[in-house]
Amino acid sequence: MADNRVRLYGQNGPGLTRNYAYNSSSNNNSNSNSERRRNRERVALDMNNTIHELYGRGTPASPVRKPKAVNVSKYEKMLKNLENKNKNNNNNKNNKPNNENKNVVSWLNKGMAESKKSKIPKNKRVFLLTDLAKNGKIKQVWDRRFLNKFIESAETLPVSRRREVRENNDPFFTSPLTRNKFSKNDIKAYPPTNATKGIIKQIMNRRVLESKVNTLMKINNRDYLARSNILDTIKRGIRKGDITTEKQIKELALIYKVTGRELLISGHKKGGDYYTAYVDGKFKPHHIKFMETKPFIVSQLYDPFITRNKASGTVPLYKLPSSVVKYLSQFEKYVGSNGLMKPATRGYNIIIRVLRQVVRDGYVNYRRKQTMGEISAFKNNSKFSNLVNELSEYYNWHETVRNASS
Repeated sequence: MADNRVRLYGQNGPGLTRNYAYNSSSNNNSNSNSERRRNRERVALDMNNTIHELYGRGTPASPVRKPKAVNVSKYEKMLKNLENKNKNNNNNKNNKPNNENKNVVSWLNKGMAESKKSKIPKNKRVFLLTDLAKNGKIKQVWDRRFLNKFIESAETLPVSRRREVRENNDPFFTSPLTRNKFSKNDIKAYPPTNATKGIIKQIMNRRVLESKVNTLMKINNRDYLARSNILDTIKRGIRKGDITTEKQIKELALIYKVTGRELLISGHKKGGDYYTAYVDGKFKPHHIKFMETKPFIVSQLYDPFITRNKASGTVPLYKLPSSVVKYLSQFEKYVGSNGLMKPATRGYNIIIRVLRQVVRDGYVNYRRKQTMGEISAFKNNSKFSNLVNELSEYYNWHETVRNASS
C-alpha cells in the first residue's frame, strides 16, 4: 500500500537545510539546485578563510624589510678586474708566438732556402749564438738538418785534428750567412729555453764590455805594435768569460799604464805575461794599490821602455810580497813627480839603480860593494841621513824578494 503521508519537515529537521543552513520557510523549495549550490559555495568560502587564518595569509601582510644597500662601485671594480684578467690571458695566449717570432727575418729550411715557419718541424728549429743581432735578437732560424750536413762536410781535417775540434769545442765552422765562426755548442734550439736566454744575456753584457775596451785602454802612441794585440787579447778574454766586469778592464789598463809591454811580454822565467797572471788571479790587492798610488816607482822598475832591461831580468811584479811593496813605496817622496830629487840628477839615478837591485832576478852580491859605494854619496848631507839607512837595507829586501819568487 502506497504511503500518502505528507512530510512536514525536511530531512534534517525543521528549519534546517541539508547543509545546516537555517531556512525560515519550510515551504520554500529547499531542495532546489541553486540553493544547494550557494550553500556549498558558502561552506567552501568559510573553509578557505579558516585555512588562510591558520597559515597567516588571512591577516594583513607585515611591512617588508628594506633591502641592504649594494656597493655598486665595488662590484663594478671586481667585474672590471675580472675582464682585464681574462683579456690579458687571451692576449698572452695569442701573442706569445708573435713575441717569439716577430724578430726573425728568415726561416731557412734543410736546403738553406728561405721558407715559411710552418715548413720547418718544431723539433728541428735552431739558431746560432754567434749570429745574434746587436740588440740580442734572433734573426735567422735554421733547420737543424742543414747544419748537421754542413758540419759533416766541413770536417775534412785529419782524424786527430777533427777529434781535437770536437773535444775542445773550437769555433771551427763558419756561418754561411754572417761568416762568423761557431762551434757545435753555439747551436741552440728555437725558441730559446730559459738557460739559453741566460747565455744570451751574458753575450750582450760581453758586447757592452768589448765596446768599452777601446775607451778604457789608453794605448801609448809609441807602442803602436802592441795596440791591436792588447785590445784583441782583452776582447778575446771577454768573449771567453775571463773578463766579466768593467773593473777588470780598468785594472788591466792600470797594469799597462805603469808596466807597458809587460802586459803581454812572456819573457819571465815563471808566470808568463801580466795579462795571463791577472786572469789567473796572481795580482793581489796590494799590487793594484801599489800601481795606483806609486805609479812612478812601478814604471821605473818594470816598464821596459824606461828600464831598457829584459823582462826575464826582473822578478814579476805580482810576486812581490806586501812588505816589499811597502818598502819600495817609501821612496816615492824622493823620486816621484813631486819628489825631492830632480830627474836625471846623480842622487835621483842612484836611488833608481838601488831599487832595481831589490827586484833583480838573480844574485846581486857581486855588485854589493859598488852599490854601497853609490849609497855613501848621501852621507855628507844630513838631510838624507834617513835615506842612507833605508837604501842600505836593499840587499836584505832583495833576499826577501828572491825567496818569495823561488
